Amino acid sequence: MANIDLLTITPDIILIVFAFALLLAGAFSKVERQANFNMLAMLGFGLAFLVNLFLFGAKKYGYYNMFFFDEVAGLFRFVFYGIGILVALISEPYICGKIKHKGEYYALILISVAGMSFLATAYDLIMLVLGLEAMSLSIYILAGMFKHDEKSVEASMKYFLLGAFSTAILMLGIAFVYGALGTTNFGEVVTAYQKNLGGHKPELLIAGVVLVLAGVLFKIAAVPFHMWTPDVYEGAPSSVTAFMISGVKAASFVMLIRVFVLGLKVVVFDLVTTVMVISAVTMTLGNVCALVQKNVKRMLAYSSIAHAGYILVGFVALNKTSLAAIVFYLIAYALMNIGAFAVLVLFDDRGNYLESLSGSGFKYPFLGLMMTIFMFSMVGLPPTGGFMGKFYIFKGALEAGYVWLVIIAVLNSAVSAYFYLRVLVYMFFEDFKGAVAPSVNSTPTTVALVLTSIGVLYLGIFPQAFFELTQRCMTYLP
Repeated sequence: MANIDLLTITPDIILIVFAFALLLAGAFSKVERQANFNMLAMLGFGLAFLVNLFLFGAKKYGYYNMFFFDEVAGLFRFVFYGIGILVALISEPYICGKIKHKGEYYALILISVAGMSFLATAYDLIMLVLGLEAMSLSIYILAGMFKHDEKSVEASMKYFLLGAFSTAILMLGIAFVYGALGTTNFGEVVTAYQKNLGGHKPELLIAGVVLVLAGVLFKIAAVPFHMWTPDVYEGAPSSVTAFMISGVKAASFVMLIRVFVLGLKVVVFDLVTTVMVISAVTMTLGNVCALVQKNVKRMLAYSSIAHAGYILVGFVALNKTSLAAIVFYLIAYALMNIGAFAVLVLFDDRGNYLESLSGSGFKYPFLGLMMTIFMFSMVGLPPTGGFMGKFYIFKGALEAGYVWLVIIAVLNSAVSAYFYLRVLVYMFFEDFKGAVAPSVNSTPTTVALVLTSIGVLYLGIFPQAFFELTQRCMTYLP
């Protein structure tokens, strides 16, 4: 059925148009006139946000049923556009003087967010790959945008090589799934499973599903596909790391939900035990490795691995409470990480090491307060969004009977308190050494800090209305 519906992808078209406009503007304007390119990028995200708001609540298929826009897709689009706006805010003046052509930088962010949006609306494994590559290829380049920095170039190369390898695994899995079912469309999977396979699960289908899961887990940074995360997050520009740790993580989990809860739901229950073990190992390894880190970016990279383990607990439970909790947690996680990296951006990367942050909490009380909010949220302390996110995740797991997995997660959260609160110990209980000072002209980053801190506290103090919204949107399970 040729149901080509441009309205379904209008927000993505807006982002792509603004990306090309930024490329052209960057090519034909002088470097000193590119200071406001972040405003043009935010305008693109704002327009896409408004169009998505107009579409929200509808259910639309498009392009031969390769797209499916529903409330889940609409909600994740809001998340991606919000992340894009916040990253655009913290990018200025951080990249000033470090990236010559800013048009390319913001264009890549726009294209990457468009790829994330495709992932949220994908109703076919082929379209899923297209969205994944649009997102990933942009991130590979963004990670190496500081061409004068060897670590940045190394991060880009490592992410590209390992990312290409994981995509190849994912596409091989898709080929196996197509060979077994004769379709890659989510709407036809159940029919093909009953008609072509008679309800049986041949080895070809199982192998394909396992390979697809491996490709998705790489993007999530779950064990044993986590090895790229510390080096890439440390080497990439801090604004790009904030984008990766929030946007890519959220897009990867929406991909997990679309593929295994909406698409390949006939085999998803066969994966529960595997994902349960991966979840427990992921959160444990991430927290243990973070304990010994002296570099804040590297510590946050390992903590992102641990948080992936926490969120996978929701996928293991696989009920409406846990799936809604995944969405809630991802939003809180994005806000607190972007906020934490905004503080590092204000210090212009001079605060990447714990020792360099010594005494900065009292010297710069606003930044100390902001970092306190974000670290408390990462630990999971009230009244923050991180606390409520973990509460809902664990609640869903307990409803499904996974008591021992919740116990492991709670113990890991207790362990994580050490390295998160250690940042605050250095900021407030060590003598100031003059190693860091906020950058000049930091108004956009300050705005981002205020917005993220308000968001984290709002989700922690008034979570019920938003959590009920995520539950209403999550219609994949009865």
